[in-house]
Formats: sequence, structure tokens, C-alpha cells
Amino acid sequence: MNFVFGIPAFTYFGEGSSKQVGKIVKSLNCKKAFCVYDRGVKAAGIVDQLIGIIKGAGIEVIEYDGVLPNPPDTIVEEAAQIARGAHIDVVVAIGGGSSIDCAKAINILLANPSPINQYDGPDKVQKPGKPLIAIPTTAGTSSEVTRVTVITDTKQIKKMVILGQNVGATYALIDPLLTLGLPPAITAATGMDALTHAIESYTSVTASVATEINSLKAIEIIVNNLPNAVKNGSDKEARSNMMLGCLLAGIAFCNADLGLVHAIAHPLSAHCGLAHGDANAAMLPYVVAYNAAVVPEKTRDIASAMGIDVKDKSPEEAAEMVFKAIKDLSGEIGIRPLKDLGVPRTIFDTIAEDALKEGALMFNPRKPSKEEIMALLEQAF
Repeated sequence: MNFVFGIPAFTYFGEGSSKQVGKIVKSLNCKKAFCVYDRGVKAAGIVDQLIGIIKGAGIEVIEYDGVLPNPPDTIVEEAAQIARGAHIDVVVAIGGGSSIDCAKAINILLANPSPINQYDGPDKVQKPGKPLIAIPTTAGTSSEVTRVTVITDTKQIKKMVILGQNVGATYALIDPLLTLGLPPAITAATGMDALTHAIESYTSVTASVATEINSLKAIEIIVNNLPNAVKNGSDKEARSNMMLGCLLAGIAFCNADLGLVHAIAHPLSAHCGLAHGDANAAMLPYVVAYNAAVVPEKTRDIASAMGIDVKDKSPEEAAEMVFKAIKDLSGEIGIRPLKDLGVPRTIFDTIAEDALKEGALMFNPRKPSKEEIMALLEQAF
């Protein structure tokens, strides 16, 4: 048995852990912090609270609030130029996956030359950037604990997947209190993103004992807590468990990678502007059913983690039960099909072509044809 396992970030987990940010920046002997966030997180009052703690540690703060969903390469270049000019020595990301991914990409350019596009792919980032502290405000992407950043190439209209040991955050401060009151739709989409990470990492061809344990526990936790988190944004237990499930899923997919759901979701987001979580959620049940034919035992394990009794069921029956359970969960929390997300059928050919070029596809247990991907898109429509 051989496998490689690890995550880049030293992780603090629990209520109030975000308040450690002042202590950490001070321990790094930093003088200037570059804080990256979007305006929604600022409006929620989270940014001012955390920046106040950083300033209280005697650190000067330069702020960048231009983060956009599916962050484009243009804002990465813009923000990196600001950070270089300010001679910052620590980066702090506050927000969801877009803010953390954007901060990771900015940090790459603090030690490596522009443009960011040249680092698309594995292990192309040669030098580590500044210390990076990631503070997530959603339970979804797990970007705070992975060595991956996903940035939109605005010229090629594709999502770049930049990954390697010099990409991840240095510290992850995972504080469930920061997710209290997150709107139901965002809670649902990000939660299904985390579930997708858990399931795809479990069926990945590079899964190991170390990743599988985390994947299955993440599935169990997410399925049992996501509905309550969506229905009651102030449910501390559900919010805390969702952050834990997201963390475990991130640990798993950081090491085992993902699969066909992400291979399709990336071009859906690039071409149609879909939020990453929405794209994943729309495709997940159909891809799970498609993969079940080649990973029947793992599909049974997924069923068990979801609390479904498939002991006396055939592989086909077990797969159908998992499919239905994911569909039912999606319906309960308001996940919408592709047509309701504004995806036109006319784009399916382009999406399928681009999905075949995605790196995540090499880790999927079943190798699809273009026609099979188009059929999955039709089912999800």
C-alpha cells in the first residue's frame, strides 16, 4: 500500500477560531497585511470585525474588495499589482471560495511573475508566496485547506486549475460562527459543493485509505446537517457540523482529487456564469448514477454513509436509491436544474467538448464520451 497524504494549511477549527488572526499575524512578524474579500462579506460586518483584530495587533491593513464570483484573471492581476506596490508581507483571505481562490492566485504573483495564466495545471508555481491566512465564511469549497486555486481565463473562457505545493494557504481559521445567517440559497449550493467533494474524492481512482475515511465521514455529516443549516441559518450545531464536513471533504479531495462532476461544472461556470456550487449540485446525482456501474461497492458505501439500507439490494437497486436520495436532498434544499439556472441547450456541445479537456476527468472511475456527457447534461436540464 502506497499513498501520499497532506494538506498545506495549519488549521484552527471551532467557534471563535477566526479571532486567532491577530495573534498569528503578530507571530509572523508582519507589518502590512493585504486583506482580500468581496463586498457581500463586508456588508455582513465580518470584514470590519476581523480587520479590527489585525489592526489591534499593530498591523497596517491594505484592503481589496474587488473579488467576483468565479474570479477572473483580470482582478487577480489588478490586485497583485496593488499588493506588490504596497510591499505587503502577509495575505488574509476573508470569504467564500472565490475570495480564498483569488487570494491564493494573488499570492502566487507576489513571488512569481505575471500573468497568472501561465500557471494553469499542476506544479507550475516555482516559488512560495507570502504567508496566507484563509478565513472561510461558507461551508463549501474547502479552498482554505487545499493546494488548488481555480481562476477564470477570460480570453480562453475556461477555468484554470492551478495546483501544487506552493499554492495553498499557510493557515486556515475555520470558524462556524462566521456562517451564521448565510442565506439559504448560498448555504444549499455551497453545501452541495462540499458533498460533491466528498463523493467524488471517494470514487476517485487515486483514493486511498486516508482519503476514504474522510470522504465517508464527510458524506455522513453533510447529509445529516445540510437541510437544517438551510432551513435555520442560526442553527449553531448544524453550521458547525457543515464546516466540519466541508473540512473533511477538503482533506480528502486535496489528496484524492475529484471527477466528472467538476469536469462538467467548470465549463458550465465559465460559459454560463453559474456559481460553482450550483453547477456541481445540478450535475451530482446524474454523474453518481453514471459512475455506479463501474464502482458498485463504493456506491453501496456512499449509500451507507447517507443512512440508506442497501444490504439486500442489487447493485442497480443500490445505485437507484443513492440517486433518489441525492435528488430528494437537492429538492428539499431548493437546488435548481440547469434550465432554471439559465443554461441553454445550445451550449451543451461546447460544455461537453470542454469537459473532456478538464484535468479532473482523469480521476473519474469511468471515462465518458462526448455523447455521454451531453446525455448527462440533458438529464440535468
